[in-house]
Amino acid sequence: MSQDVVDKALQKLQDLQIPYGDIRAENSLMTQIRTVNGRVEASTTGIESGVGIRILNEGAWGFAYGPLEKYEDVIDMALKANKLNLKQKKKDISLAKVKVVEDNFIGEQEKKLDDTGFDEKIEFTLEADKAQEDDMIKSRTSFFREVLRRMTLVTTEGTKIVYEVPYVMMYALSVAREGSETIEGRSRIGHVGGVELVDIRSPSQLGEKAKERALEGLKAPKVKSGRYPVVLDGTINHLFAHEAAGHSAEGDFVQTAGVLRGKLGKKVGNPCVDLIDDGSLKKSAGINSFGYIKYDDEGVPGQKNYVIKDGILKTYLTDRSSSNHFDLKPTGNSRAEAYNVPQIVRMTNTFIFPAKDPMKHEELIEKIRNGFLLMQGGGGQVDPIKGTFNFGAAELYEIKNGEVGERYRPTTIAGNTLETLLKITGVSPEMGDPLDSIGFCGKDGQSAPVGVTAGWLAVKNIVVG
Repeated sequence: MSQDVVDKALQKLQDLQIPYGDIRAENSLMTQIRTVNGRVEASTTGIESGVGIRILNEGAWGFAYGPLEKYEDVIDMALKANKLNLKQKKKDISLAKVKVVEDNFIGEQEKKLDDTGFDEKIEFTLEADKAQEDDMIKSRTSFFREVLRRMTLVTTEGTKIVYEVPYVMMYALSVAREGSETIEGRSRIGHVGGVELVDIRSPSQLGEKAKERALEGLKAPKVKSGRYPVVLDGTINHLFAHEAAGHSAEGDFVQTAGVLRGKLGKKVGNPCVDLIDDGSLKKSAGINSFGYIKYDDEGVPGQKNYVIKDGILKTYLTDRSSSNHFDLKPTGNSRAEAYNVPQIVRMTNTFIFPAKDPMKHEELIEKIRNGFLLMQGGGGQVDPIKGTFNFGAAELYEIKNGEVGERYRPTTIAGNTLETLLKITGVSPEMGDPLDSIGFCGKDGQSAPVGVTAGWLAVKNIVVG
């Protein structure tokens, strides 16, 4: 991408005496491959290129995007958007102060994306498909995705960050059927890095795990719906922390609604609970974290934020405008999926960690004594206004007399966010395999890479099934 053109766009904003403006110029590469039942159903590779320009003028935003070489037209559109927003604004927007940053960095790759051919990436996907084969498996889907995000961020304040970050992920879905009974098994892997991902966990291991979950789930009995004491594994720790608690703590959302609105400084969880969002978490269990960011898309460094500390709500997750609104320190959570959408508040690596009295996994099982162990969370629904959630769990095991016993079919858990935070009675610090929790979080039509697998949780009771 042409740095000269970016510099000209920045100069144009300065000449117009815009109080604040940021420019995000992108020239990213991406590849996606999907196979179904041994056939390549879709395969695309291409470039996502352009510029997004955001201005803050007279207390209102204006945003527009387009081709980089048409930056003057994009600035004109951003000014027009600003005028429209001025007519509708209810209050002035202003930004928290941050340090000016100048940096240039490239994400590490042991096996570079462009050193592995497209045909070989198709073979990875077909390998995951073949590993799912079984007479009981009636449908097999495998997916490969890579993104080399190449971005330049400059602001009228003087920040200039140029970076290149690689993401790779794979996904497998097996559908087992016997008679009228159908069970899905899922597996996924991903990291910030190169194609060395398939050396950490092979495509065949990915497919085998999806198949195993489907077949074992089909053989297992159904659990009787009810309220039970439970232990939740590290994937559900992340799922609950992100979906139920984390979205409720996003500073743009909580200005108008949500169960955590107005609760700063108040007790919202058991004193053993720390809720952490850590964009600076580069590695977990020796593997590159999918939610790692060196900087957010406003140039604020990714950092470790204690949203809840010792059960007390300490901060919201913020961009610069919501930081100023709440008079909070910017947390480095302003992210945009691509150049053609504006920045919004997003999470990174979100999880619950023990504030005190850390417990081993086996101690949590013994603490619950009789109930269920739920593992491999995924999917579900959350209402951050009402504070309710419903998640899936691919694996369910009975806990009887402090021992893990019979396996049951995949099920769901449901509850209230604040009630569940208060009912957590024990937390393990033993971080799990981050490959099990990678994903793309959706919000306002945008997706963002997130995920980390944390320690297990003991919960006094929750609705299962």
